Amino acid sequence: MKAIGIILGTVGASCFALSMAFANPGLLPQHPGYPAKGKSPATGQATANDPGQTNAVGGATLEASQSFGTEAAMNDVSDSNRARIQKSMGAGRLPQTDTMNKVPINPAGAKSTVIN
Repeated sequence: MKAIGIILGTVGASCFALSMAFANPGLLPQHPGYPAKGKSPATGQATANDPGQTNAVGGATLEASQSFGTEAAMNDVSDSNRARIQKSMGAGRLPQTDTMNKVPINPAGAKSTVIN
């Protein structure tokens, strides 16, 4: 029983490693980059995963690089409570809102420390 588990684990790990190795070239993005013209002197195979890509030059590549992260960097969070603020009271103080809290604020030590 132990041997079957070892054999199945080894076969499973090997299949996973092979699937990752052969799936990698298909997952690479198609983009202009540095041209991959290098060849291995021993086998003649290409030394990069994207042979034949064009060099990244020109205005189109600059525009593409500029617009790459703009959607993630844009702060478009809206809070409906911010619309209620009518006047800022300064640092460390609550702002004045349309439905101000009518509870009187207890000054520190006024009645909170009274012992009966």
